[in-house]
Amino acid sequence: MNKKQIVEEALNEILKQKYDAELKATQNYNFAREKSKEFRKIDLLFRQKTFETGKNFSKENQKELNEIKQKWLLELKKLNLTESSLKPNYACKICNDTGYANGFKCVCLKKKLQKYLIKNSGLNSAIVHNFSQSSEEILKENLTLQKAHTLGKAYAEKFPNIKTKNLVFMGEVGTGKTFLLECIANELLKKEFYVVYVTAFNLSNTMLKALTVSPFESETILSPLLECDLLIVDDLGTEPMMRNVSVSNLFTILNEREINNKPTLISTNLSFDAIEDRYGNRLFSRIFNKRTTKVIKFVGSDLRIKTGR
Repeated sequence: MNKKQIVEEALNEILKQKYDAELKATQNYNFAREKSKEFRKIDLLFRQKTFETGKNFSKENQKELNEIKQKWLLELKKLNLTESSLKPNYACKICNDTGYANGFKCVCLKKKLQKYLIKNSGLNSAIVHNFSQSSEEILKENLTLQKAHTLGKAYAEKFPNIKTKNLVFMGEVGTGKTFLLECIANELLKKEFYVVYVTAFNLSNTMLKALTVSPFESETILSPLLECDLLIVDDLGTEPMMRNVSVSNLFTILNEREINNKPTLISTNLSFDAIEDRYGNRLFSRIFNKRTTKVIKFVGSDLRIKTGR
């Protein structure tokens, strides 16, 4: 699913609310007219007098209209209905469930859009981390991690207007790489960027699946990886290795994104030498292209033991 489709899905949910609210109001009105002849007669008179008063306003006309309306309300009450029940009860009072207010996305659409962006990102919204959860104490103890945290925060704030678009986080298990990737992803999702977060293991499975289906289905599977505003590949090196297939597929993804100026973030527990041995020089050069990529090294003890994450 691409970003346009995600926006459409979020908007369609809001428009469905609009349709349901208007349908309910119409059903209530039709019920009143079908159930009560008296209401039908007064309703016709009420509409005629409303039109007449609007066309030729006078105190006398307004007084008559008010009297008719009281009878109209009384008939509704007999049917256990109210004036408001004949009007759509929109979920959003700002945009009346259109998704837009004053030519801009309404807050309701923004909330729906963020929900769908998270849903399609690959992140678990229940546990996704953010910068406010960073431990000041741990950052003070580890200056390398503090620098990485500062750089990651600046990356998220300036995105997509960043000089070096690709980042590679390198370091031992539990040194904070995944946490920082999730913080960056979460911040960009709040700004309505389309982020796809995938482990190297799941990326490998996705690529293999794309090889076993029709070209149309393959394009559908791969389009999020190629078209998203930011692709995050976590734990590179933990995926099953099928040298010809794995390397070729990963190179294709990274190369297409670079051609289209699409940024990618990667984390790995492997060293430079281990990455070159595992993936070969061609992919190594693509990952560590000095022109487009900055490498950030993480050092220190396992933070998961300290924080319980």
